[in-house]
Amino acid sequence: MASPTINFITWNVNGLKQNRDQKFQELQNADIVFLQETHIGTGDEHLEDYKDEWYIYFTKYTSCSKGTAILVRRRLEFEHISDEKDNCGTYVVLKCKLKGQPYTLVSVYNHETDTRTLDKLSSYLQSMTTGLLVIGGDFNTVLNPFIDKKCNTSKKIKNGNQRKLLLFVKKFMKSLQLVDVWRRKNPIKQDYTYYIKDSPVSRLDYFFVPEECMWRVRSCDIRNSERPDHWPVSLEINNIPTMPFQKYRQIKTIFQWLNLKQHLFTDEAGSSLGEESSQAVSEVDIFSAVNSLQVSDTPRPDGIPVSFYKDNIQDLIQYIKMLYDRIHSGAFNCSEKHFNETVKSPHDNSQHFFNVDYLIIATILAKRLGDYLESQSKDHAPKDSATVMITPKTFCTEMRLSHFQDEIEKQKRSNPNLYQDFLIVKNLLRDAPEVDTESVAVSIERDKLLDQGCPLTPVLIMLALKCFGSALAGHLKRHDILVFKDSVILCIQPEDLEKVLAAVRERANEVFYIEELYRGNVNDKQLKCLGNESMAEDCNKRLTMYAVVTLQDSDEVMVVASNWLSLDKKQCYWPPFKSPDKCTEAVQNRIKAETGGKPWEKLNISFHRECVTFEKAKEGQKEIKEQKERSYLLATGFSGILKRQRLESTQGMSNNQLQPLPAVTPASTSKMSTDDKDELLQMLRDIKSTVQENSAMLKKLLKDNTVSEAPSSTSVPSKDIKANLKLPLRTFEDVARTERELNTATIRKKYVKYLSGIGGFGPKDVVKNIMQKVITDDLAKEFNWQGRGDKRPFSHLILTDVIRDAALKRSVNRVECETEIKKYLSYTADRLSRKRPREQGGPGHEIPNVIFTSLTDNQPEMESSWNFFDE
Repeated sequence: MASPTINFITWNVNGLKQNRDQKFQELQNADIVFLQETHIGTGDEHLEDYKDEWYIYFTKYTSCSKGTAILVRRRLEFEHISDEKDNCGTYVVLKCKLKGQPYTLVSVYNHETDTRTLDKLSSYLQSMTTGLLVIGGDFNTVLNPFIDKKCNTSKKIKNGNQRKLLLFVKKFMKSLQLVDVWRRKNPIKQDYTYYIKDSPVSRLDYFFVPEECMWRVRSCDIRNSERPDHWPVSLEINNIPTMPFQKYRQIKTIFQWLNLKQHLFTDEAGSSLGEESSQAVSEVDIFSAVNSLQVSDTPRPDGIPVSFYKDNIQDLIQYIKMLYDRIHSGAFNCSEKHFNETVKSPHDNSQHFFNVDYLIIATILAKRLGDYLESQSKDHAPKDSATVMITPKTFCTEMRLSHFQDEIEKQKRSNPNLYQDFLIVKNLLRDAPEVDTESVAVSIERDKLLDQGCPLTPVLIMLALKCFGSALAGHLKRHDILVFKDSVILCIQPEDLEKVLAAVRERANEVFYIEELYRGNVNDKQLKCLGNESMAEDCNKRLTMYAVVTLQDSDEVMVVASNWLSLDKKQCYWPPFKSPDKCTEAVQNRIKAETGGKPWEKLNISFHRECVTFEKAKEGQKEIKEQKERSYLLATGFSGILKRQRLESTQGMSNNQLQPLPAVTPASTSKMSTDDKDELLQMLRDIKSTVQENSAMLKKLLKDNTVSEAPSSTSVPSKDIKANLKLPLRTFEDVARTERELNTATIRKKYVKYLSGIGGFGPKDVVKNIMQKVITDDLAKEFNWQGRGDKRPFSHLILTDVIRDAALKRSVNRVECETEIKKYLSYTADRLSRKRPREQGGPGHEIPNVIFTSLTDNQPEMESSWNFFDE
């Protein structure tokens, strides 16, 4: 059975006063929703109407700015533990259980003028988080201006508030070891969440989860929306326990912990080395590292949870310092002591879980290396430079430390402390499996594993990217490397770009993506900027207003408003209006999918396409209808591919002479022109009409030349009964008259008796014969089953119940009867298109004589055409 999942959405809704119901329609597939800019002030009741469907936790601030909320679907198994709401409307924190698993959910609106929100929130979450931490919201800044903003953003961010926000967001992510989920899942994709006139298109909305919990993420996507301003981001989480059978050790005191960890503080002879102490690591470093770890059900090799370290941090600091000193001095081999031992996730083989003491030391070193990389990187590209992005293909790989050797040696003299940190890192990393070196004259350095779940892995990959960029451009006189959390940007002179790209092509690389972003400027002329379409063009691609769909219950091709579709485009709302004009008006104006505050009926659909204008959608509707008609005709009685052969026309025939069937020879139509194919389709219509005429004449010949027999099951009732019932119906007045008559039980029985006597072979034939007696095609084209679009509802007629009762007497059940009625109504236009050319041609209308080569008995669409008992 598939693992259970929970679907999240985060969305800046830009106020809930306007288009509230349409906005909630876009949330219909979500289990948990984080909202920002709700604009709810004291006394506002914007969310009260939805409490029957959602558990709602929201802030009250003002009715014109800020405001956050968390909504939990009531159908979801949910247990509330606690919630915290900011009185300035910038965040809501909800601690709960979802389907039995603990979560800490946070909806954040990081307003561009705020400077303290994330610091306060960070301190709270470091102490109070339990279970899986999921943070979603609008953070009002881009993390990487080269790929999160459009188009060329090589210039330094000038807005002071924007720069401050970026620094605060980076600090916030470090404090909780958070990952930008969408970017991790889409390392080279350029997509955006913020679309508004006269502002840069950018990605401002994020989902964050801790690095150690990334294995729980199944997918993360930016969703299209009908609303301007911000676009929602979706997140799908695997709601499964990390390791259900894992039990934490019952260690309650520092003495129990020391007894378990005693082997870490003794040398091979067994003597204690606990007296050692240096200033290699500070209490502040340890305290910060411990607080950044998440309290969850994560398994550990020694079974000791993060909560134990957080609860006993004051007593443990001294021992962590001693342990760090042993590693720092080289007296402690992490692999021999099994200090870097891991437990793999049973649900994701690439995810490793480490002991908490290992994570503390690895976190300290990761922060130091990260700070060093940032200090070496500029925050903007040099003017007019070309830019190339380098990003990893995977965050779980083997890496040889010799890749960093040049970088390590640089620090030997200039920064001895950092050089020592590199050596500690080498000790901490797990060894890759040994290779066979017996046939090699020199020793080969063991590779090190960069495990998913180790705090050092992301920063070491960034270092590897930087070193790779240096190798590509190190020979150039002018180049810069900018380091970001998930990529590095190589900045070079435009004239050197081709050299660098050629060097990239020469290196078969399975580890890194290399993407050219911008070719720079030469003589003040922009050479290239990827994604340089105008914002209006980009928005037009996304803001599709109308959709073409097929309603599955009636097989009708319709134009609908795009905002009536479900997110998965498998269902669509449809208005309850009886007036066709009012339905058309509702589509054109894209009105809310509700009447009197109640949602419309939701129908199953087949989605075809979306269009920017109503006129384009109508053209698409016509095209798809023609495609369906052609598919229907080509499937009607022909198993091979057909080609029309132009031969001499036949002579006119007498009324009692059968017309020869048009004939077709099998051949490929791949080289046929469009006109030939159109002629082929018309020929198929002629064939079908000819078959029907031949059937009628054969029936007449049989009647004139055979002995009268007893009435069969397909006999037609007497003409007296038919005349009294005034069928077939030809006008809407006829329909209204018949509906009034059918209110009388006696008349209704007469109709059922007459229609049930018409007969036929199988459900399709029975219903078709009844419908032909009941209604003309000219009137039938004004109906469909539910009255969609500009049609009237056939299912609402009393006559429809009569047809069901008549068909039932012929062993056609209700479902089969309704299905065949829908098909009959759907193909009315096709029947009329075949009938009218013959009527216009008159008795002397000539039919091309062609050779009929493939008309088999096992093709259901032609069965009714060969029915000699059709009238």
